[in-house]
Amino acid sequence: MDKLDNAQVQLTPGGLLKALSREQLDDLLRKSKRRELKAGEPVINQGDEEGDFAVYLVSGGLKVSFVSAGGREIILSYCSPGELVGEIALLDSGPRTATVAASASSIVYIIPAQAFLETVSTNLASAVGVMRELAQRIRQLNLVIESDRTFSMGPRLARALVRLIDQSRDDGALLHSPSQSDLGAFAGLARENVSRLLSEWEDQEIVARKGRSLIVRDAEYLRLLAEFGDEAWPPSLV
Repeated sequence: MDKLDNAQVQLTPGGLLKALSREQLDDLLRKSKRRELKAGEPVINQGDEEGDFAVYLVSGGLKVSFVSAGGREIILSYCSPGELVGEIALLDSGPRTATVAASASSIVYIIPAQAFLETVSTNLASAVGVMRELAQRIRQLNLVIESDRTFSMGPRLARALVRLIDQSRDDGALLHSPSQSDLGAFAGLARENVSRLLSEWEDQEIVARKGRSLIVRDAEYLRLLAEFGDEAWPPSLV
């Protein structure tokens, strides 16, 4: 790793790697291959049979999505630096269940399956961390399924926006600068419905547009709407 990467990987590891020590993470990355990605460039493709590596994001952002049987793109998540993706096929040796592509210019490390499994299996805390993270992902998937089945369009879009708020800033900016089409794929809505809802929320000063970017102005209302659905009170009463 060069000096730039040495500085960047000081970020606290997230996801399945968060239980690793600093030394373990450095050793794992030394056994991995560094790769630079352009915006939109895939690093994993849905259906690939070779699930023998995971991807650790050092800088930039990744979008995880899959295409349904009906040909519709569904965005599962966005990843920030310090997160690991592609571990499902790595763990069960099955085909890739989703496509992972850069949402911006990114630097990643391609972690070989053998190196990952050796590191995790020799450390009890790491193995427990893997199980906890997988359990959290199952919980998140259950929430998405529940939202699609029981919530109307507003709460579903609110849940997507809440998940994308950049917690490192205080201006309500969103991570990864998603387009309306991407927001629709993330929330399970048509782009036209996303556009209509955002226009309504802009009139109510819940969100605002800044150039091509979207700013959340009333995060508390969106959190209430995301959690309680249409039973949340109007923003004028918050």
